[in-house]
Amino acid sequence: MFIDANEIITLIQAARDCEAKLPKEEQWIHVSDIAATLQKLIDDEGARQEAAMDKMAEDYEDEEYGRLECENAAIEKQLSMQDWPGGV
Repeated sequence: MFIDANEIITLIQAARDCEAKLPKEEQWIHVSDIAATLQKLIDDEGARQEAAMDKMAEDYEDEEYGRLECENAAIEKQLSMQDWPGGV
């Protein structure tokens, strides 16, 4: 699984910005917010991978269909060559 490092850097920068802007007594972390953000990053990556797998499966089906069509065309060509007039 690959999670974009830029997204994690954005999260870290947001935490640093809060630390710089807020007084010391207000610098507490919402653990649930961080957990939700990280979970969203994981979910987004899972959705991206699932979409990539779906596309790969569709591409494979298209290639397989094309291969079968080529095989059928070769068989039909062979049969037409064997079906010459006056053949045995």
